[in-house]
Amino acid sequence: MATSDNFNDDSLHPPALDHQSPDEAGCPLSWAMLDARAYIADRRNTTTAYGRTSTGVEIQVTFCTASPPVVSYFCVWCPEEPDLAKLYAEPRIIAAEADIVVLGVGLCFPNRSYGPQNQDIFVYQAGGWAKAPSLHLVRYPGIHLYFNVGILHHPNHNNQNEDPVYIVGFDPSERPWEFTVNLYNSKAESWSSFMVSLGRQHQHSQFRHSASKVIMMGEDDLMGFVDLRRGILFCDVLACTRLYYIPFPKPLKLKQQQGPDPIVSRNIAVVQDDIKVVDCSRCSISGLWKVSVWSRKAASLEEHWNMDHTLEICDNLVDSTTTLHFELLPMLDVDGIPRRTLEGLHISYPTLSLDNDDIVYFMAKVEPWDKDAWVLAVDMGTKKLKDVGVFRAERCSGATISYIHSRITKYFSSSSGMKGDLKRLGPLLPGSPCKKHSGVV
Repeated sequence: MATSDNFNDDSLHPPALDHQSPDEAGCPLSWAMLDARAYIADRRNTTTAYGRTSTGVEIQVTFCTASPPVVSYFCVWCPEEPDLAKLYAEPRIIAAEADIVVLGVGLCFPNRSYGPQNQDIFVYQAGGWAKAPSLHLVRYPGIHLYFNVGILHHPNHNNQNEDPVYIVGFDPSERPWEFTVNLYNSKAESWSSFMVSLGRQHQHSQFRHSASKVIMMGEDDLMGFVDLRRGILFCDVLACTRLYYIPFPKPLKLKQQQGPDPIVSRNIAVVQDDIKVVDCSRCSISGLWKVSVWSRKAASLEEHWNMDHTLEICDNLVDSTTTLHFELLPMLDVDGIPRRTLEGLHISYPTLSLDNDDIVYFMAKVEPWDKDAWVLAVDMGTKKLKDVGVFRAERCSGATISYIHSRITKYFSSSSGMKGDLKRLGPLLPGSPCKKHSGVV
């Protein structure tokens, strides 16, 4: 078992993936909530891919998935176990889109402080269409890549090798209305940079935009760089065209001026033909958590925002006949009586379902700093709590991304990444038969 001092002890013990629906067993999930931080463990299945760091260390990456509200995760391991000491910390997901996940892997160097220059970037591509998953090292120029990164890739069902993968970084410049786009082309295996600028109406010193999330706009090359406090900057990253700015609706902009860090209270996604934004904040009067969902058509920059749903997280959401796994929630003291209640929980990290079913997922804790957490699946349309999952939050600290939503599971084969883990018997070949371990640890 790994014992490197570079890792959180909790990262050495991946969680069990429980209460997966029987009708989903054997079928790829259309999407999943994916822990952004790797577990360090020797897990292998048909999602496993192998690569080498810039220092020659072999690593393997494996995804273990389950249906929301359970949070899926990925594991990183070095087949030569002593090599784990050469990794600086748990690898993290930098970006995910379609069948691609971009990973950051920190490396240890003697007598050198850690920084961007000590990080390797890998592109993981899911298998499928008779192709094995892959893990490729990207030449990394040491630029800032974290929340501000998107992926441009339109998978070709006939030949995955024909379609380049673009990694797109988006950074502010000295002028607040100008930005630098850093673009990696997997076919050319090279980086390029160019400047983009807003129109004259935004060219003033008061304009602010700090991208903390990136969204892809359908089948085109248009990307949206999202400041979760303010709005979205749209850019066709291959045509190097001018930026277009769409602010969030005024109620969301006003709320975020004094509100919590938007990373923990707000999220955005493109779901079918709509851009959706979910906001979660505590009402100063009732003390309850209030949630609103806004949307606009993705196809037009001229559309307006519409508020689709609003509700308060309260016990009225619970339906004893339809709410699943409510018994997983903790017993809280309510007027001297222990009972399960939503109204005593701290709510954060709203996550939009990518199935266009009006469900939003929330992380719930008794106290914000607790290590125990739950994921609540709330149907915003029916205003009912649908399901409850358990999330191990001992590795979460401060305002950082705990998990993301990703469609990569859609591209896994029917046996990929399903509940369970595999004994390590040597490198798996594409199509090799595997026997699942009888339990999940």
